[in-house]
Amino acid sequence: MRCLVVGGTGFLGGAIVDALLDGGYSVSILSRGITDSTNAAVVEVIQADRYEDLTMLKKQSFDWVFDTCAYTPEAVERLLKAVGHTITRYVLISSVSAYGTFKEDRQNETATVPDATSLDFEIAAGLPPKDRASAFAYGASYGPLKRACERKADEMLGERATSLRVGLLIGAGDYSDRLTWWVRRLDQAREGRERVPAPAPKDRLVQMIDVKDVAQFAVQCGNDALSGIWNVTGEPIPMGEVLSQIAEVSNSEAEFVWVEESSIVAAGVAPWSDIPLMAPSLPEFRYFLSIGTEKAKLAGLTCRPLRETITPLLKWDRARQDVPLKCGMTRDQEAELLKAS
Repeated sequence: MRCLVVGGTGFLGGAIVDALLDGGYSVSILSRGITDSTNAAVVEVIQADRYEDLTMLKKQSFDWVFDTCAYTPEAVERLLKAVGHTITRYVLISSVSAYGTFKEDRQNETATVPDATSLDFEIAAGLPPKDRASAFAYGASYGPLKRACERKADEMLGERATSLRVGLLIGAGDYSDRLTWWVRRLDQAREGRERVPAPAPKDRLVQMIDVKDVAQFAVQCGNDALSGIWNVTGEPIPMGEVLSQIAEVSNSEAEFVWVEESSIVAAGVAPWSDIPLMAPSLPEFRYFLSIGTEKAKLAGLTCRPLRETITPLLKWDRARQDVPLKCGMTRDQEAELLKAS
């Protein structure tokens, strides 16, 4: 079985490469060559930009293709015109953001999903080439464009297409830093920084999934010929439990100070960006971290205990303390919330 992983040097792409190699598959990576692959010695690296010349792919034959970095239907179409004539399974990494709003608890794959608008396509078309491979560059258009990618794959491949609507990814190497911020903050809760503000209530739900578990399910989609759309994320877990487990693994001296949401809003501290893992306090995001995964679990999706993710994540982050994190509260914001508590 010969496999192509598009974006195979990235966070999820790299995990899929590892899972395929562990399964004994032949693996090639399509990469722009910006990031080095840790598996360069055992995989074929094809250097190319998916938005430019892909003729080299037409000369090769792949059984499965895993696409981790398609953000527009054009990107899907260009790739599938190059490899679609040979493949038996195309696994597109989509996102739960495709749902747009989250007003229903345990929202599943039968929910109505908004289509991309002309404005979404204009925004994508206006991005400079250097930003086309960044999910963050698409802003609010990211979710609708992911849905457009799903539609394009289904249109071109039918039953050979699989779309995984993935939730918040976590693990060592996570580029979003959302769980990593809490791990680092609690690990450093000493020498006068023991008091850590956290968003009340303690039973506020958080939903995330280890990148390795997504990778395993993606490979399973190839093995079991799983077609269609699948929600792929973990079971919701209370914020209090998440922070307690981090504290235990890191032997933290943290003292949690649970701050009411009204105080957080009044202080101008933003959920999700300033306070990672706290969903925005808006009706349309009420169940953002409570997506239904029954379909995938019945098909074999399994998620490791959170502790098994925190331990290697902590080790990884302790080796990169000089790297600034992309989100999280500043010391001044923490002080403001502690005063308000």
